[in-house]
Order: sequence, then structure tokens, then C-alpha cells
Amino acid sequence: MNRRRVLATLSAAVFGTVAGCTESLSFGNDPPDAESVITSYHYEETELVVQLSEEFDIEQASIYDSSSDTQYATVEQPPSNCRFQVVFPDRLETYATKSLHLEVKTARGTVTEWIWKGPAHGYTSAVDVGPEGQAQFDITNQGETPLLVRFVAISGDVPNPTVDPQHESFDLSALGFGPGVLGTGPSRPQSPNRSDLVVSPGETAPFETTYAPFAVPEDSNAEWGGTDRTGEITIVQGSGGSTKYDFTYRLDEQE
Repeated sequence: MNRRRVLATLSAAVFGTVAGCTESLSFGNDPPDAESVITSYHYEETELVVQLSEEFDIEQASIYDSSSDTQYATVEQPPSNCRFQVVFPDRLETYATKSLHLEVKTARGTVTEWIWKGPAHGYTSAVDVGPEGQAQFDITNQGETPLLVRFVAISGDVPNPTVDPQHESFDLSALGFGPGVLGTGPSRPQSPNRSDLVVSPGETAPFETTYAPFAVPEDSNAEWGGTDRTGEITIVQGSGGSTKYDFTYRLDEQE
């Protein structure tokens, strides 16, 4: 037997085995993909809940605004069930917009995920006249992200109309006053944090205005009672944009 040929064959076999191990180790250290690290996410009331994989050594999780490159919050050594507050009704602000992104740093690299579901969409129904001339109504969130009620306007053919947020001359950025509404019944706010202003996806909440759009001014010469009239109700959303609906109402006959 040719000993040199046998040794050469053995050397090639050993080299092939080592090369195979090296490939496997290299593959295991490749940067992970976002879907492997961030397994799911959803919203619960004012929080974004992110489920992180336990198969990775996760060092940090952050949420940020991609349009302004603003970092909102960071959690060091986050748990697998990581939570971020993203809606702040007490200051009428929300991070749950189309620009929200999540960044997760692992020992094998950093991944990012665009946190986006169907936008909040406020639908109003059951508009009625309150005993003091205020408007009473329900708001349903038909979207997939929390709805922050920034302001509700009652305009159109009503005795005391507000501004129309969808009028071309109205500047949404100049909206400096409060929301103009309060939750009613079980949605009545129990603390200054104004949790009543947040409507979760698929939920419906009752409200009433803090102003009186149906109160007839003393100097009014119009006959407001006894006939059906059409008003407009507009929900200005904290995440941007607004939705408007017509409604029909009738005031009692004026004495």
C-alpha cells in the first residue's frame, strides 16, 4: 500500500470535516432577521406590547420616530414581553403613528421593525341633545391602533357651532385648546390622566361635549325648535387627520 496516498486521503477527510464545522459556526453567528427576534406586537390601551424571542440574547429595545429620527423610549435587557407607553392622553400626544419603528439590539446584531397596523378611525353614532345643550354621542374606533380623541367639533346647522376642522382655512397645528369632550357613564375619567380620551381598537365609548352647541343664544332671532336639522360632528385624532359625519337632530319647540 502506498502510505503517502493513504495519509493524503486522511488529511483531505479531516480538512473536509473541519471546514464543515467552520461553516456551521459562521452560519450561527450571522445577524438575525427581524421576524426571528420580534415575534409579534399589538396595542393594549395606551401601551405597545412587543413579544421578543427568547432564543436571542437581547440587550436593548427602543422605539423611535423614523420621520424625525427621534428616539422615544429605551428598555435595557428587555423581558420577552416588552411594553412601551405610546399614548399620553394627559398631554394629548401619541406615538402610535405611521412613523413608529422598533429597534432591537442583540448579541448577534441589530434589527428594526416598522410598527404599523391599520390606523385609528373614529366613527360617531347616536348623536343626541343633552339637557344643558351639550352634545352626547358614541365614538367607535374602527382601526387597529388606539384612537386618541384630540378634539370633537360640532358645526353646521346648530345654534352654537364650533370651528370646522376640515375647513380649508383651519390649521390643525394651531389647535391649542382642550379636547372639548368628557367620557360618560363607565368612561367617565377618574383621574387627570384622561384615559377616557383613548378608545381601543374595535371598542365603543360614550362621550359628551364640555361646551353647548345646542344651546340657543339669547340674542338669536332664529326659530330653532320643532324641525329636523342637520349638523356635522368631526373627530380630530391625536395621530393626525379627522373624520366627519352628518347627523340629524331636533330641538324642543321654543317657548
